[in-house]
Amino acid sequence: MGRLFIKLTIIITVVILLFMPVNKFVKDSYDYNISHAILAFKKNPNPVDIINLGASHSMYGYYFKPTGLSHLDLALPSQTLQYDFKLLKEYGKYLKPGGVVIVSISQISFANSETKNVGNYYKILDRTDIEPFSVLDYYSYLYLPGANNGSFHSALSGKLKEFRWNAHQPWANNGKNYSERKYERVEDEYREAVENNNIEQNVKQLREIVDYCKEKGYQVVLTMEPVHQSYQEYLTEEVMNRLVFQYVEPLELDVPFLNYMSDQRFVNNKDYFIDSDHLNREGRKMYSWIVYKDLKILGYL
Repeated sequence: MGRLFIKLTIIITVVILLFMPVNKFVKDSYDYNISHAILAFKKNPNPVDIINLGASHSMYGYYFKPTGLSHLDLALPSQTLQYDFKLLKEYGKYLKPGGVVIVSISQISFANSETKNVGNYYKILDRTDIEPFSVLDYYSYLYLPGANNGSFHSALSGKLKEFRWNAHQPWANNGKNYSERKYERVEDEYREAVENNNIEQNVKQLREIVDYCKEKGYQVVLTMEPVHQSYQEYLTEEVMNRLVFQYVEPLELDVPFLNYMSDQRFVNNKDYFIDSDHLNREGRKMYSWIVYKDLKILGYL
């Protein structure tokens, strides 16, 4: 019996020792810490002039510090309109009187109904706001993320991006390879949303966000961030009407819609993009100045 106990102790110790670097690898990964800026704000909040909601296009889109505005970025990758609303209700109280809420609308806004990584919200929202919520997933994500399949795969995928073969590099074939893959995913997601009747829920959520902003006295504006020409070629007028505008226009929201998707200051300039549909640091600075000036013209600032 004593020998069995010793063997089990050795096995458990070896497993723990092997698991520790895996757990650290995940905890240190970019994806696991994607909400770190929001978490830092939560720990030390301050009044802000402007908040932006949305998915990755918005997250990589705005940097208002050079304009003198205080800014809170509440956008996260693949974020649904439902979580836009949850974050707005949690953090909107920090907006200054008459503050601005940017609601980013992308090609997937009305098709995107499934939160792909609910762990992003465990530290920045109350658990009662998280759907679906699992106690086991919650604690494993916070303390043992290496044992959480989703967290481990995200961390590993992020690391493997450094070793993509040439055809899968963001600007291979002048961005056309990436753009084609991205467009195919958008269309697949849209077809699935239509089949599952998920779009109506998102349309309703957009109206609720806008109505909530008006009720709270926030100045709200819809935006669409720039994309590179290689991706824009797929997003024709017919495609955008089907994916986005056929749902927005009947709502008659009576708020500005600043559509920069085909802005000529960006469309043919790879120097402003990480890939065909996400701005880089320089693109973000330039774009934010443009939005800032347009908001001033609107009388929002």
